[in-house]
Amino acid sequence: MKKIKVAFVGLAHPHVSALFKTFNHFNEEFEMIGFSEYPLPSPDPANLEKRRRTFAEAGIPEYADWQDLAAQKPDLAVVNCDNAHREEVCCGLLSQGIHVLDEKPMAMTYKAAAHMCRVAKENNVYMLTNWPIAWFPPFRKAKELTEAGTIGQILRVVYRSPATWGPFSYGPEGEYPSEEKMASSWWYKKEYGGGSILDYACYGAMLSSWFFDKTAERVQGITKSFCVDFSDVEDYSAMILDFGEGVGLLEGSWSTFNPGNVPTGPVIYGTEGVIVCDRHTPNVKLYKGRCHTPPEEPTEVFESGMFQQTELLGAHLARVIRGEEKPDALLGEKLNLAVVAALDAGRRSAEEGITVKTSDLL
Repeated sequence: MKKIKVAFVGLAHPHVSALFKTFNHFNEEFEMIGFSEYPLPSPDPANLEKRRRTFAEAGIPEYADWQDLAAQKPDLAVVNCDNAHREEVCCGLLSQGIHVLDEKPMAMTYKAAAHMCRVAKENNVYMLTNWPIAWFPPFRKAKELTEAGTIGQILRVVYRSPATWGPFSYGPEGEYPSEEKMASSWWYKKEYGGGSILDYACYGAMLSSWFFDKTAERVQGITKSFCVDFSDVEDYSAMILDFGEGVGLLEGSWSTFNPGNVPTGPVIYGTEGVIVCDRHTPNVKLYKGRCHTPPEEPTEVFESGMFQQTELLGAHLARVIRGEEKPDALLGEKLNLAVVAALDAGRRSAEEGITVKTSDLL
């Protein structure tokens, strides 16, 4: 069977490393034909060099210009550039008939996301968005339970996108980067789409939109810059998404030194019970019956299995590109347009101090 040709455009987002592992794992299905750094306006030199070395050691050629790479006619382009360049790069690839897997969230603004989807439709290709949490079995089990009516009508979806101290907090334990290092990165520059909204609040927006299966009607947002006085981006964001019949409550934090023993969620509250799950455990807990104090034990516990992004994403993408199945809802355009609508409205709300209707975004 002919291999699916894959090109990597941009190395700015750290998720590129996991995506490389996915396609390398499925090397009988995919052939990585090249990578390009551009556009990467303000890289973290150490991390950039490490990512480049990973590709080079695998014998994957580097292209100085991503458009030269696109000219090699890949079947799929994996876009991991900074948030501000997404629209330019994705539309440039889509317009050449190349399927795109873009890093979350799809775009900085709803207008940009809608443009990207239009170009994809015009050229009969997929505009897909990568969410690592899309393949978390506990989250999918929670969705299955809500769709079965296990907790009645959904009233609230609550998610604390993991409380950490920023995009550089996943290094050696206890090591906090210097302000100089952080300030050099696009993550801490507003003009490149940095900040906690597009990095972390996006997860809560995605989960809320997914569980309610619709676009939020109105959004209220707030942002704070607690620990980044060297930067022009927020390191804390919170939003209330009004879905009409229910609400989504979410946080995205770069300024939490220790999250304590509090589940991140999602926690889904319904008219007949509550579902509690977490990214760090395969257990999905169901609580039924009214009470005012926490019950000692849940009504039922479901074992969902653990996170397998490499295996699940790679196998699914191969089938999608070969035309054997449609994209999963979490990768598809409908949900991701709803996510960007929520984020765009939340950002505007925080800036202007008003509630923003998503219908007013275009």
